[in-house]
Amino acid sequence: MHLATTEAIRHAALGQSVTQAVSCFFRDDKKRSKLTPTQNLGLWKSTVLPHFLQNLRYIQSTTDIAKLQTSLNLSLARALHVYGDHTALLADTGVPPLNLIQYTHLAQLHFRLTKTQSDTLPATLFKTFNKSLALNNLHPSTLDYHIQNSLHQLHIDPLVDALPHMITLPHECRERAYLKLLRTTISSLWRMDLLNQAPLRLPHSNCRKASYIYIARDDLQRRDLLKPAQYLRSNLDQLPLLLLRTQATSYIPSHLHLANDHTYTPYDQRCCPSCLPIQIVGNEPHTLLHCPHSAPLSHPAILSLTRALGRYDLCSWSSHTPLGQTAILLGSSPPKHCQSQTVTLACLTALASRASCRRSMFLARLRFCVHYCIDRDAV
Repeated sequence: MHLATTEAIRHAALGQSVTQAVSCFFRDDKKRSKLTPTQNLGLWKSTVLPHFLQNLRYIQSTTDIAKLQTSLNLSLARALHVYGDHTALLADTGVPPLNLIQYTHLAQLHFRLTKTQSDTLPATLFKTFNKSLALNNLHPSTLDYHIQNSLHQLHIDPLVDALPHMITLPHECRERAYLKLLRTTISSLWRMDLLNQAPLRLPHSNCRKASYIYIARDDLQRRDLLKPAQYLRSNLDQLPLLLLRTQATSYIPSHLHLANDHTYTPYDQRCCPSCLPIQIVGNEPHTLLHCPHSAPLSHPAILSLTRALGRYDLCSWSSHTPLGQTAILLGSSPPKHCQSQTVTLACLTALASRASCRRSMFLARLRFCVHYCIDRDAV
């Protein structure tokens, strides 16, 4: 299926050009406002993403899947103009990895062949050839093997009807309900895979992915990870927060993976230039809370959040850990105490964080540039 992979990437590139044309039209038209990241994301999901998913169930090579995933990551980054960590960008925008989506498509095909359309010729052939064959007896190049493997990965028993209470309903209703069930399943698998990359027993982040997961841990607890994070579902322009959370800025030292001579800098050596000669990693908690040069810029947002937390009778600002405070500053929802308060507080968090982050990013960039110029002249 190498040709299918190539064609999918080619058609996705054509869809990418359409999204860019629409985005440029709204940006240049003075009578209309430019598209927000949420609108750009919705446009990308409707015009580009379907090309990556159209024949995904028939692609068997892991190399082709990896090639499609790389192309998808770059396409999404171009659509949102966010060139940071791909894991963080996919998690915040609600776009799961292609291997999980492939499992979903194959499980849907199995449900259709065995439950909703079991009297068709393809269903009869599938039942005949797979009646007594286990997974280890199937050849890895066959579609039957990939169907059985997807059920195994999703922990689905092929002999049990997942929706026995809906057996009398029309086929379309049962398939839609099964798809919702699968969304919950792959959300759980995706969440488990992300959280395992940064377990709580290792509190010190030593890479970009771990740093993002520590900050977005509460956001990753939402039931449906295929929906964007809460701060992206507001009516505000949350591009500054998205840039910070995906580490696509040049204002926080830990986001700079290349030194001035364009050589790679390990994460634990990306020190804060404002605190030299003290060797402190310039990550998000240090820059927003502890750095004597940049931390005061976060005080207006912290004051607004402190008032909001008290207004809704939630945990006070001082009761959160520095990592939890950093997560709230960057748009994450605080730990849930009351379901009715979560959405309102998340909106207040996004509102308070947006103005502060824009100001912080501008001033931090200015100070970083001034510091860089001084060091260069000194050398």
